[in-house]
Amino acid sequence: MGTTKDRKSSRTGLETRDRIIDAALKTVLEEGLIGASARAIARTGDFNQALVFYHFGSIEELLLAALSRANDRRIGRFEERLNEVDSLEGLVEIAVELHEGNADDPDHAALTAIVAGWSASSDVGKRILETLKPWDDMIEAALERSLADTAFAAILPAADLAHAISALFLGIELMSRLDRDTDRTETLFASLAGAAQLAGPILDGMRAGQLKTKKDK
Repeated sequence: MGTTKDRKSSRTGLETRDRIIDAALKTVLEEGLIGASARAIARTGDFNQALVFYHFGSIEELLLAALSRANDRRIGRFEERLNEVDSLEGLVEIAVELHEGNADDPDHAALTAIVAGWSASSDVGKRILETLKPWDDMIEAALERSLADTAFAAILPAADLAHAISALFLGIELMSRLDRDTDRTETLFASLAGAAQLAGPILDGMRAGQLKTKKDK
């Protein structure tokens, strides 16, 4: 068991890391990824830039930590509902709510700025995908519940479809940062909601057919 001094030092170190991550997120929001240098982040957080390298080793590692922090907080706000949704309509409703809340969500703005601004030649792409993977997992589980006891459950690869939906949503959010035509995005979500609403009775009919077949047996 560590001494009181060791525990205090560890707590201070964690607090410093948190402060640096918060400064990195704020800097990305204000200056974009390209402006998020160690000097700029240190200036934002009012600390010595040497602390960035002491605690994270590199700007790249700090930005990955910032990405993880922003992503975890967003997941925390929607995880419970995503883990309960069991219809395509419900899934679209959550997507709409996520999008509508993005305008006032600094975590979302920082997350999309980091993902969009990362160099394609960087070797950390897989780590970024791993950070975002919990969204795929939650959407995959929601799809499995939504399509359960239907023919689609057997023919649609839920994991691939979940990844496609995550990619679609991220793409919409990235484009909406550049295109201020909100009507276009609203129309797209309205179309998705309409398609989900039409699919509902079809899926219910399939379930009823499956249930009847089981009873007949």
